[in-house]
Amino acid sequence: MQNAFYFSDDHLNSAYDDGIISNYDRKSKVVLLVDDESDMLDIGRKIIERAGYQFLCARDGHEALQTMLSRRPDLVLLDLMMPILSGYDVLKELANNIRFRPIAETPVIMLTAKTENQVNRQELFELGLSAFLVKPFGSRELINVIDNVFILDQLKKRNRELERKIRQTEYKYQDLIENASDLIFTLNKDGKFTFINRRLMALTGHIRDHWVGNDFKELVLQVDRVVAEDNFRNTMLGRSRIFEMRICTRDNKVRYLSTNFNPIFEHGSVVGAVGIARDVTQQKKLEQQITELKNFNESIIHSIGSGLMTVDLQHKITSFNPGAEEILGFSSEDVVGKHLSEVFNKEEFERYLPEMNGNGSDQGQGLMNREMEIVTANQRRLYIGFTVTPRIDNRNQHVGSIISFRDISQIKQMQAEVIRMDRLASLGVLSSGIAHEIRNPLAGIKTVAQTLEEELNDDDSKREYLARIIRQVNRLDELLKAFFSYAKPRPPVRKFYRLQEIVHEVTALLKQRMRKNKIELIEDYEPDLALIYIDFHQIQQVLFNLLINAIDAMPEGGKLTVSARQVISTLSRVERRGKKFPVENRNMQFAEITISDTGNGISQKNLTQIFDPFFTTKTQGSGLGLSIVYRIIEEHNGDIQVESEEGKGTSFRLLLPTEE
Repeated sequence: MQNAFYFSDDHLNSAYDDGIISNYDRKSKVVLLVDDESDMLDIGRKIIERAGYQFLCARDGHEALQTMLSRRPDLVLLDLMMPILSGYDVLKELANNIRFRPIAETPVIMLTAKTENQVNRQELFELGLSAFLVKPFGSRELINVIDNVFILDQLKKRNRELERKIRQTEYKYQDLIENASDLIFTLNKDGKFTFINRRLMALTGHIRDHWVGNDFKELVLQVDRVVAEDNFRNTMLGRSRIFEMRICTRDNKVRYLSTNFNPIFEHGSVVGAVGIARDVTQQKKLEQQITELKNFNESIIHSIGSGLMTVDLQHKITSFNPGAEEILGFSSEDVVGKHLSEVFNKEEFERYLPEMNGNGSDQGQGLMNREMEIVTANQRRLYIGFTVTPRIDNRNQHVGSIISFRDISQIKQMQAEVIRMDRLASLGVLSSGIAHEIRNPLAGIKTVAQTLEEELNDDDSKREYLARIIRQVNRLDELLKAFFSYAKPRPPVRKFYRLQEIVHEVTALLKQRMRKNKIELIEDYEPDLALIYIDFHQIQQVLFNLLINAIDAMPEGGKLTVSARQVISTLSRVERRGKKFPVENRNMQFAEITISDTGNGISQKNLTQIFDPFFTTKTQGSGLGLSIVYRIIEEHNGDIQVESEEGKGTSFRLLLPTEE
């Protein structure tokens, strides 16, 4: 005897081991036997129930269909040859009649005494038959077939469930891929599209069906194709790549894509690539805007003349603009990252940030405007005005301070000049008020003394007292003349003169004194020196005062040098403390006269005061000589500067105009 499928005991034992069927499973399973012979039904009942299954029976095809509908057996043993409605007809009804669709999946084993050549088994299996069992058969054979059909049915159900889950997963991932916000595509080994998700349409306006089969590089801008080709080539060597490329949309707009290529392996070989491209156009625009804004802010910071310095809460310098470099003399590379106390002295540091305590927290948050004098990197002293404001980040957290400052030395110098001019105006008013109050009594004293002197005999010892009175009156008169000359100088009467002539007039008066003090006079004039446009007598007084000071500074002898050359310069007058401030913005031609000595020099402390009225280091000096010099040079629209070092000498540099 033969049956349609052969299952060994090993298969059955494996099914038991896997838990697909068990004794409990048999008790829960209902088997329907359909046969028109009573003996067959009785024998079948005994075999099936002994095996542990529940048993149902039907004597013809119609009864079988009704029982299946009402009782829903788990398996049907169906005799092929029956009167009225054969087993074949029952199988056809189950397969084709919509009424029996709920039970169409019930496993059916066909029982027949016909040989394989007498039955069209292929047709029966196409109708859904599960197995054939040829009569006569043994009880063990019947149960084996039933068990194996149950196993097969369970496997089919499990496979259908797995297929359903696989289809759900496929649909799920297909839906994710199709509706992803990124462009997802696959390429074959030639770089041609084999799949593109629907994001292509939204991203570029192109229809994806038109691009499948085309080279992906045709979508890339020409300038980026070399980069795209290189990355695809590396991907085909088995290496994942991340890069940026630009594509052109259907309406000729450019989009930036951040693209990831990953190789597709098949049997150990790379057969293509999967690409994921994200649109970063907006991000690139924001980056460009941020870069432009950063460059704009940096250009402003770099172009402003004021110094700008930022520090963090630990007082470390975090930025230092070119204006700060120019004012303070430090380079950005030298100071950024350093503590303020490493760059500035303790007094300057404490004045910069007095609102900050030692632990880095602010005691005050207000805007602070201050002034102070500092020492630059090249040891030059200057005044700066500065403002300190808190630095706030985008989370409104205080992260440091911003210190902006500018060089206000010129402003301070001009303020000092205004004060000096006010003082001169006051001296002018004072001089006019005291002229008669002092000079008239002096004239009376001198007249009385001279009259009394004439009345005394030549050998009278009292004549010496009168002579001293007259000398002191004359000294007071000379002092008043100098005082009036400084307070209310007469306007210069200017003409063109040769500088050498004025120098020779002065040196002739001082030649004997220089010889006595062992002073060597050196004169050095540039050939074809232009005529100077000055008041002869006033400039003569200037040179006389400067040469006298130089001679007095060399009691042990030395060298006195007078040199001159022609220069083109912007006038930058030096205020009485030795600080420069601009006077003219246009370039002019000047005669630069330098008077240098090798004498004692002037201390840095006194150097800032030498042009002040009544300041002197001489016991018999009036303190008006250099003040008058400064005033005369000022009235000539010239400039005077001084450099000196104690023990090495002093050098005065004068600029006198050569033009009207």
